Amino acid sequence: MYFLVSGRVRLMALAPDGSEKTLWYLGDGSCFNETPMFLDGGKSMPFAQSEVQFFHDCAEDCYICSFSREEVHRLGMEQPELILNLCKSYSVKVTLLSKNVVSLSMESQLTRICKFLASRIVPGSTPLRARRDISYRDMADLLGMHRITLYKVMRQAQTRGLFSFDKSSDEVFILRPEEFYKEAHM
Repeated sequence: MYFLVSGRVRLMALAPDGSEKTLWYLGDGSCFNETPMFLDGGKSMPFAQSEVQFFHDCAEDCYICSFSREEVHRLGMEQPELILNLCKSYSVKVTLLSKNVVSLSMESQLTRICKFLASRIVPGSTPLRARRDISYRDMADLLGMHRITLYKVMRQAQTRGLFSFDKSSDEVFILRPEEFYKEAHM
C-alpha cells in the first residue's frame, strides 16, 4: 500500500495490447493500492494478472511512503482507527468508481465534460472559468471518450455559446453559467 505525502500521482491500467488508460489522479494525503489489504491472506485478484496491469506514475514531484501488508496489519493492531480510516477511503473510491460507471454508460458526452469542468471552477473568477489541469488525452481517458471526440464536443459547445476555450490554453471560460450547470446536472 502507498501513501502520497505530497505531489500528484496518476493511476493507470495497461491492457495486454499495450494500450494505457488513465484511471484517476490523486493528491496529497491519498492512499492507493490498498485493495490487496482487504483480500484474504493476500490472495490475488479474481481476474488473471495477465489481463490488465495496474500501475502509477508521478504527475508532479512526489513523496510516497510504502507499507507492506505486514506493516499495515501491525499498525492496525496498534491503532485501529487507522484501519477504519483506510476502510472509509476505500469505500469512497468504490463509490466514485460506481458513479463513474453510471456516468459513462448513461450520461451524454457534453454532460461528462461539463461535470469535469465544473469540478475545476476557479472560485470567484469573473467571468466564470475552469482550469483544465490535465492534457486533452488524459481528460478524454477520464471521461471515457476519444481525444478527437472530446475536442469535437467541446467545439460544438463553443459554437452554441456555452463556453469558450482555446486548444492551447488551460482555461475554459463559462459563457452561460446557468445552462452550463444545468448540463452538468448541478
